[in-house]
Amino acid sequence: MRKLRITIENKSYEVTVEDLTESEGYPGATPVARPNPHSAAPVAAPAEKPVKPDLPIDSGAVTCPMAGSIKSILVKVGDTVKQNQPLVILEAMKMENQITAPVAGTVNSMDIAEGDNVREGHVLLVLE
Repeated sequence: MRKLRITIENKSYEVTVEDLTESEGYPGATPVARPNPHSAAPVAAPAEKPVKPDLPIDSGAVTCPMAGSIKSILVKVGDTVKQNQPLVILEAMKMENQITAPVAGTVNSMDIAEGDNVREGHVLLVLE
């Protein structure tokens, strides 16, 4: 057991803490599992993260930066847009995110509708 003092919002508290890593051998202590450094068990490879498409900016494809749902579409096919102009409002994790034009151009095609669920990397629209 160790006595410690913690301060939260300028108010000090004295607490007693039991260090479980040092409690082996004491009555009521919870055993701590430790890996055997001499074990020859194989280590599982970490799961690979899915690769999102890496489209060049000059391809005109505007992709979704994260999974979410299309809250509103601010442009239509044929509209001329400026660089950094908001194109789509994406709702992700209860927050609204503006997807903006990476380059100036004309909206050539659109593969979304309001209310659609999209994944990271989904092509939302294409500028030319």
